[in-house]
Amino acid sequence: MSEFQRQHPVAAVSRALDLIRGNFITILVFLFVGAQSETFPFLWWIGGGFAFLLILGVANWWRFLFKVEDDMLHIKSGIFVRKNLYLTKDRIQVIDITSGIIQRMFGLVRLDIQTAGSSSRQAAIDAITRDRAIEINRILRRGTQKSDTPEDEITELAQEPDEILNRFKLPHKELLIAASTSGSFGIALSIIATIFSQVEPLISESEMFEYLFNMLPSQTDTMMIISIILIFIVFAWLISFFSTLFTYGNFSLEVKENEIVVSRGIFEKKRITVPYNRIQAIHVTEGIIRQPLGYASIHLESAGYGDGKGTGSIVLFPLIRRSEILHLLNDLLPDYQKEHEGIRPPKRALRRYLFRSAFFITAATALLYWGMNFNLWIWIFPVLSVYWGWLKYQDAAAAAGDDILVLRSRRLSKSTAYIKKKRIQDATLIQSPFQRMRNLCSIQMYVASGDHGKSFRVKDLEYNDGLKLLNDVRKNGIEFSELVDEQVVNKKVPLPGWG
Repeated sequence: MSEFQRQHPVAAVSRALDLIRGNFITILVFLFVGAQSETFPFLWWIGGGFAFLLILGVANWWRFLFKVEDDMLHIKSGIFVRKNLYLTKDRIQVIDITSGIIQRMFGLVRLDIQTAGSSSRQAAIDAITRDRAIEINRILRRGTQKSDTPEDEITELAQEPDEILNRFKLPHKELLIAASTSGSFGIALSIIATIFSQVEPLISESEMFEYLFNMLPSQTDTMMIISIILIFIVFAWLISFFSTLFTYGNFSLEVKENEIVVSRGIFEKKRITVPYNRIQAIHVTEGIIRQPLGYASIHLESAGYGDGKGTGSIVLFPLIRRSEILHLLNDLLPDYQKEHEGIRPPKRALRRYLFRSAFFITAATALLYWGMNFNLWIWIFPVLSVYWGWLKYQDAAAAAGDDILVLRSRRLSKSTAYIKKKRIQDATLIQSPFQRMRNLCSIQMYVASGDHGKSFRVKDLEYNDGLKLLNDVRKNGIEFSELVDEQVVNKKVPLPGWG
């Protein structure tokens, strides 16, 4: 594999589709302009645009070359400006093997190789055979001891299967629950609302609008608004449900000696390989719908992994019962200390949690109630916000062990993070003027994750407790129990607290 190679020609089509997705808004504008033009036929706009993108895809495919040599992947790309990308095995964080619909039609896969500081697009091979992708994967992760090792011996070494120590599957019942309670519902709802706002003028002037309006049992504006909201909710839930179902169908988690392999997807099959030494943090998320049902999801942070938004979070397990979390983590990460005695914010911090959660919602509710004569039921929102603030106060906690920190907090979802002290990039103690008046502080820990990093924060701890946590991270060796004053021992709580 020491000579430069090209991808399969289907990579030209794949690249053209990537260009369409990346410039979708621009393409819509050109199509709109073409539809309004009388001098330039609309079909010419469509045909010319797709022909241009296909030409770019073919040019990208022809100019893209790669080879693996001496434990290093060398990629040449660029039509006019040539780029030379060198990825050594020591810098590789995560390797993805993805099989989209187009690739699967030709028995091919896409290989994404990600390093800290580079995005997956810079090190992506769009169309190669699965055997070649697995071979590159193993060579880059294992490497060779001598650079003069014959190529056939390297290939033989690369194709040796890693022993699977354990394998976990997502049962069909949990998959359906995960799809039904997916957090992407809000995203789907916002997309539908955006699309509706653009096409609403056309719909309101069409005969379909009058037909649907006449079908309502009560033809009033209120009934119309309620019906539209219900339709939005149903469509958003359906989009969220099937999106999660297709994303996490056929989910499996394989535990090997030096790495974790996550496989998932029905139409687009994805395989993510994460070495243990690249894991920056683990966090368990309990959503507002899943937590009452006794379920949570587990994520890991990797410095090299980067999705389209630049985040480094990988779904390690999309849905799991609370009672099974510790068992799974013990099998996956036996060197992580799982349970500790932690410290919660003092009672005088409760008012701050309640104020932050309820003040603006209460002010907005008062304005709507007295200024716009809203119904009395609108006051349910301030009541819920007060309860939300109390939940945030109850869930906030922090703990430290020999080599690990556990931070627990809540925004919309309850999050419990396990962070190895040696993986912490930056530890910050924050104290606002109002916190200084009450001798409180917030602690925030940063780890390398994707392009932007990931932070975990616990607010309004006792100042002395926050300072000792900060010193514990710096000294990296003092037991947390030795740092807690006797006068605050009654604030200890068990972490993570799963039954």
